Amino acid sequence: MSRHSRILGRHCVSLQSPALAMFPLSVAMAVAAAAPVRAETQQDKISALAASVEAQQAKLNHEELQLEQQSLELSRQQQLLDTEMASLRGAGQVGKTKTKGSASAPAYTPLYTQPGQESEQAAAPQPVGADQQQPVGAEQQQAQQQNQNQRTQVILQSSTTLSNAGGVLTPKGQLVIDPSLEYDYWTQNQLNLNGFTIIPGITFGNVFISRVDQRFLTGAVTARYGVTDRLEINLKLPVVGSFGSLTAQEAGTSATPIEVNQSNGNIGDVQLGASYQFNSGANGWPVFVGNLLFKTATGQSPYDVPIYNAANTTNTNIIGVPKRLPTGTGFYSLEPNVTMFYATAPGVLFGNLEFIQNFSNTFDIPNPSGDPPTRTSLQPGKAVAATFGMGFALNDRASMTFSYQEEHVFASSENGQQINGSTYDFGTFDFGIGYVITPRTNLNIGVGIGVGPYAPAAKILVEMPTRFNIF
Repeated sequence: MSRHSRILGRHCVSLQSPALAMFPLSVAMAVAAAAPVRAETQQDKISALAASVEAQQAKLNHEELQLEQQSLELSRQQQLLDTEMASLRGAGQVGKTKTKGSASAPAYTPLYTQPGQESEQAAAPQPVGADQQQPVGAEQQQAQQQNQNQRTQVILQSSTTLSNAGGVLTPKGQLVIDPSLEYDYWTQNQLNLNGFTIIPGITFGNVFISRVDQRFLTGAVTARYGVTDRLEINLKLPVVGSFGSLTAQEAGTSATPIEVNQSNGNIGDVQLGASYQFNSGANGWPVFVGNLLFKTATGQSPYDVPIYNAANTTNTNIIGVPKRLPTGTGFYSLEPNVTMFYATAPGVLFGNLEFIQNFSNTFDIPNPSGDPPTRTSLQPGKAVAATFGMGFALNDRASMTFSYQEEHVFASSENGQQINGSTYDFGTFDFGIGYVITPRTNLNIGVGIGVGPYAPAAKILVEMPTRFNIF
């Protein structure tokens, strides 16, 4: 190696040595510069974590507020449930239902409030403690019971059968005004023979065929008032319009039919009544209600209307036929009965047992011959009736009921002597629908189909009861 080479090599070595000496210092400076960046990243993570905690806390606070509102709503629904059960049973206070860990149930509230009270009651704060909270299963059972009670109430309030027989009481201090319109249609075909029979199938004399059609349209207003939660009194004021016709002719192709038209309009028989509930229906028992109805004789009786007689007509076929139709029975009667109903999903079973005591009355019976009337004492027969049926709630507003009534009438008497052949039976099949228009007003429609020759062929009843809080 030459001298210049050795000298150049030494210079190279001497030039490289400072660079190598500066390398550790550069690394240290780079590490020092990166340290603040890492600190800033950790600070951001801590800030983000704190914001997440605050968001979760706000969410928990919101959910806690919602739970408190739901607890308030459940407490209000419990109050409404207790009130509806009390109103349904007509007892006012059914007995306070205790929840798990609570001392007593919430206070009762009216079933039907005055206009504007609904929003005030819903907005009013109600204290809810931890002891009023119930398990989920209890809440579900409570909701199911409330739903069943609502459906039962809809059925009972919309049944035309129970409204006439008695069974749904008016709460204390409440007045129910029930306007109604009833249409009854009666028809009967008669075959009369005036002659004699020599052998079966061969008859000598006149055969007289008649058809009787009678239609009665009764408009009435019934007022019911709750004296107590178990006692109700009622009054019914009817006005009757009657329309009918008699078509008669003798047998034979050459006979000319005779038609007589009849009509009338007057007050009907006013009715007074009272109902009392014996039990509350607790512990799985059905509810029993006793009813007492007194029917007056304010309407025009069948014996007070004029008839065709030998003095005012020459047509012998219509002698004895009334010129007008009656608007009342002419007899006072007392009708005690007992109604039972039992709520069972999905409907309500109900039944009624009734006894009718008719009182005797004395009339001046018109004489078909035109002679002066005959003073006669008449005693209609006693009667017993049984009704049973079932109602279904289609939803929280509409319902449907089906029922059947069978009535047996015992023998009547004239001047203390029993009238042979005056005992008879008849039945009526009823079905109806009801709709809750408002919390205060219902619309009820009932249809009846007669069973037997002594029952009306058909009847239609339309009611619209409206409730008012008096006290």
